[in-house]
Amino acid sequence: MTQESNPAGWELSADLLARYSGPCPRYTSYPTADRFAPLGGTEPWRALQDIRSLSLYVHIPFCQSLCYFCACNKVITQQYGLASSYLERLLQEAQWYRDKVARVPVTQLHLGGGTPTFLSDGDLRRLMEGLGEVFELRPGDDVEYSIEADPRTLEVETLDTLRELGFNRLSLGIQDFNADVQRAINRVCTPEQVAQLTNAARERGFESISYDLIYGLPKQNLTTLEATLEQVLELSPDRIALYHYAHLPHRFKAQRLIDTDLVPSASEKIAMQLAAVSQLGQAGYEFLGMDHFAKPGDELAKAAHAGMLQRNFQGYTLMPADALVGLGASAISYSRDGYWQNLHRLKEYAQAIGERGHAVCRGWQLNDDDRLRQWLISELMCRLRLDKGEAARRAGAPFDVFFHEELERLQPMFEDGLLWQDAGSLGVTERGRWFVRNAAAAFDRYLHSRETEARYSRVL
Repeated sequence: MTQESNPAGWELSADLLARYSGPCPRYTSYPTADRFAPLGGTEPWRALQDIRSLSLYVHIPFCQSLCYFCACNKVITQQYGLASSYLERLLQEAQWYRDKVARVPVTQLHLGGGTPTFLSDGDLRRLMEGLGEVFELRPGDDVEYSIEADPRTLEVETLDTLRELGFNRLSLGIQDFNADVQRAINRVCTPEQVAQLTNAARERGFESISYDLIYGLPKQNLTTLEATLEQVLELSPDRIALYHYAHLPHRFKAQRLIDTDLVPSASEKIAMQLAAVSQLGQAGYEFLGMDHFAKPGDELAKAAHAGMLQRNFQGYTLMPADALVGLGASAISYSRDGYWQNLHRLKEYAQAIGERGHAVCRGWQLNDDDRLRQWLISELMCRLRLDKGEAARRAGAPFDVFFHEELERLQPMFEDGLLWQDAGSLGVTERGRWFVRNAAAAFDRYLHSRETEARYSRVL
C-alpha cells in the first residue's frame, strides 16, 4: 500500500477502535521500563560526559489530597516538613551528578509529580538555585521549562515566582468539569478557577498552556464529556492532552475507591473518543499523535509539521537533548548507553541518597539491536515515517529481510489503511496516528519474545 492509498472517508470507526484497543506500551522509552533490571556494575551515566545538551526531570511526589483515578508515584500529606526534607535529598542527589555530567545547556526542564506546586515559592527558588549549582540553566525563549500544576491549589502569586525562575510552559490537570464526575474521582475544580489561572498565566507571559483531560472516568458519558470540552474550548488552551482512563484497581490502590460499575463500558469509551476527536478537530486543534492536540500556531504543532518532534518520559517535546537526568523518587534517566531508575518509595529513596548520594536501583544497558529499534520506534511515533534505506543501513541488512516478521505483524494495519509503504518508506496514515503505539509494538523484540510477562494500559 502506498502513501496515496488512504482515501478520503477512511475515518475512525467504532469497529476499528475496538480492534486495536488492547493493552500496548506507550513507548516513552525503548526498551520499556518494565524490562529494567539491576545494572550489574554497568554505569550508563558515564556517557553524560560526552553530551552537548541536557534535559532535566524533577519528580515532586506530594499532593494535598488523593485523586482516585491517579496511578502516579505520589505521597498524600498535609505535613509540609516531608517536602522540605525531600528537597534536601533531591538537591543532594543533584550534587552526585556534579562530576558526572558535562556542563552543557539544559534545553528542557520539567517538574512533575505529584503536584510540584505543592512546594512553597521559597522552596521552588531553593530548588532552582540548587539545580543551577550543578546544571547549566539558561532560561529564555529558546528553551522549554515546564511545570505541572493543580488548579485547585495553585496561587496566582506562584505564577509570578515561576516566571521569575524561567518557567514558560504550564500544564494544568483538569480531567473533567462535570461536578458528578469530579466528586466520583475526588477532584473538584471549577471552570472559574481554571479560567483565572489561565488568564493570569497568559498575562505573565507563559508561552504555552496545556490542559490534561481524561475520558472514561466514572459517571462520565458522551453528553458530559462534550460539555466539558465546550468549556475547555472557551478557555482555549494551546495544547490538550486527552488521555484514556485505565481502570486497574488490582494495580493501583487509589482506584479501589472507584465503583467499577460507574466506569463507562468499552463501547461508551469509544463513542466518547470519536466525539472528542471530532469536537477538537472542528475547533481547529491538530492531532499530533497518541493523545496530544495543539493549536496550529503552537510550537509543538510547528515542530510536528517540520518533522522535529521528540519523545521522552514526559511525552512529546520540541526540545531535543542528548541525555535526560531524572531526579527524585522513581525518576528515570537516559544516555546513549542506556537507562537508570531511582528507588520508588520515598523512605528508601531518602535513605539511599543519604548513604551513597544516589538512589539508582535498576536500569538497562543498550545493545546495538536496542539502539536500532529505539531509533525506529522514535521515527514512527515522532515523524510518522520510516526511511527503509536508513533502517537497512543501521541494521546491516535489507529492510524487508531484517524486519520480515515485523512486516507480517503489521499486515492488518496496512489492510486497514493505518499504514502505507513503498520501496523507500513506511509511514503512518492520518487515521493511523491513533494507533501508532500498535505499529511501534510490532518492532518491540522483547514484547514478542515472551521473556517476561508485562501488563500495559489499553490503547483506547
